[in-house]
Amino acid sequence: MTSLRTCLVCWLACYGWSSLLSCATDTSKGTPLTTGTGSGGRGSTTSTGVGGSGGASAGSNGNGGQGGAAGVGGGGGASAGGNGGQGGAAGMPQFGTTISVGPFASCIVDDQANVHCFGRCGPMGQGGSRDLAPSGLKARSVAVGRVFACALLTGPEDDSVVRCWGGGSAASAPKIADAVAIAAGGDHACTRSGTGAVTCWGAAAAPDAGAVAPAPADLTAKELACSDAMDCAIDSNDSVRCWGPSPGQPPADLKAKRIAVTTQLAQPAGGPRYGCAITTTDDVRCWGDDLGGVQTVPAGLKAKEIAVGRSAACVIALDASISCWGTLPRNGAALPQGRKATALSMAFRTAGAVLDDHTFAFWGDVTDGRGTPPPGVRAP
Repeated sequence: MTSLRTCLVCWLACYGWSSLLSCATDTSKGTPLTTGTGSGGRGSTTSTGVGGSGGASAGSNGNGGQGGAAGVGGGGGASAGGNGGQGGAAGMPQFGTTISVGPFASCIVDDQANVHCFGRCGPMGQGGSRDLAPSGLKARSVAVGRVFACALLTGPEDDSVVRCWGGGSAASAPKIADAVAIAAGGDHACTRSGTGAVTCWGAAAAPDAGAVAPAPADLTAKELACSDAMDCAIDSNDSVRCWGPSPGQPPADLKAKRIAVTTQLAQPAGGPRYGCAITTTDDVRCWGDDLGGVQTVPAGLKAKEIAVGRSAACVIALDASISCWGTLPRNGAALPQGRKATALSMAFRTAGAVLDDHTFAFWGDVTDGRGTPPPGVRAP
C-alpha cells in the first residue's frame, strides 16, 4: 500500500490532475514538494475557463489553480497526507458588449457586472418588463431587441450563460452553456460560441412570421450582428455572410473584422436593409439600401468599431473619436464632442457609447428615457 501511494504521488508530481479535472487551456502543474503545498496553474481566461489542477505534494495540501475569467476554481492537488488541496478561486468576469441600444429601451453593464435597463417598454408600453432587468443579475454583455432583452452572464445559472426577459418568444432563451457573444434584433436573438457555432431563437420578422431562420450550417462565425430583416456574421475566412427573411447580400470581395446591420421598426417588410463593415484594413464599407445617405461613407475614414441605425451609422475611429454620417433626428441630443470612446451601439434613431472616463453617453432620439442611465453608474 505504501509503495502504491508513493507511485501515485510521483505520477501526479509529473502529470498533475489537469487531464482529469481541468478544461483550461493553461494546465500547468504546481511544483512538487517534499513538504508543504503544490500550487496549481492559472486557469483559462475564457468565459467558461476552469482553473488548473493543484500540484502533487508530499505535504498536507495541494492548492488548486486560480479560475479563469467568470470560470470556476481548479481541482485540488493530491497529497501523501491523504487530503486533496483546495480549489482555486473563480476569476473576475471579462466584459464584452456593455452597452446595447434598442428601438425603445437601452441596457448597460456597469463596472460591478450589474445590468441597468431604461426606456419605455415597447410600442405603446406593451411587451412585458424589458426595461427592468432581473434582480441580482450579473452579466458581461447585453443585447436589446424590440420588446425583450438578454444578457450573457458572468457564470452559468441552471446550466446556461444566457438569460432573457421581457415580451415575445425571444424572452424565453434556450439553455446555452458555451456562448461567448450575444446579439439581438427585432423579435429574436442569437449567440456565438467560442468555436463559431451560432444559435438563434425567437420569431422572424413579418411577413415571414414563425420561427427565426437558422444560421447557415457551414458557418464558423467570428463576429455576429442581428436585425429584423437579416442577420450577418463574419466567417472564419473573414468573408461576410447574411441570412434571414430578406437579407441584403454584402459584396463578394468584402473581408471584414467588424459588422453591423440595420435595426428595423414597425415595417420590416418595407424598411431599409443595409449593413456596414470595418474591413481587415480598417476601412468602412456599406451595402444595401441608402436611406438618409448612409451609403456615403466619409472619405478616408478608418475605424475599429461600428454601429448602424435606421438611416445613420457611427464608428469609433482609430484615434477613439466618434464619427457619424447619414441622418439623425434634427432636434435630438448632440453627439459627444472631444471625447474618446471604447464601445458603441445604435438602433433606429438612437446611439450610445461608453466613453474613456467610464461614463455612458447617448445621442439622437433619446426620448422616453432610453438615453438616461441611472446617475452615478460607471462602465467597466
